[in-house]
Amino acid sequence: MSMVAEAKKKADTPTMSPSGTGQPEETLNISLVSIEKEGLVKLASSGSITAASFDPNGRNPLERILGPNWASMRVMIDFARTSYIDSSAIGWLIATNKAFREASGRLAVHDVPPNVRQLLDMLQVGRVITIAPSANEAREYVLGGQV
Repeated sequence: MSMVAEAKKKADTPTMSPSGTGQPEETLNISLVSIEKEGLVKLASSGSITAASFDPNGRNPLERILGPNWASMRVMIDFARTSYIDSSAIGWLIATNKAFREASGRLAVHDVPPNVRQLLDMLQVGRVITIAPSANEAREYVLGGQV
């Protein structure tokens, strides 16, 4: 099975509730778009990213999709279909970016809708994480350039 197929299979597996009821809990709506030959990983998020989107045990959602070495990868996340984020999502972005830096990986988000971008700008999140206006600029940054 290819690396992309394995990652997509992981991403499609629902997370079970910690209560053991067998009911899937709400998870972050993020999907694997592609893994390019340069090792660039393209993801896309959709819908709302809120506290309910995260594992209560603290496991990063990217680990579910990309495996335990996720933070050492070069990842760009398309936010074009992300309609809303809350403070938990902002905390996740900041913590995730820190993990990427510590593991020599790289992260950029791009195509952030105006309502989400307004919140990120107001909180100056762009000082901590790379928010690129387009996929091309995110790609350039993740592969070693600057935005």
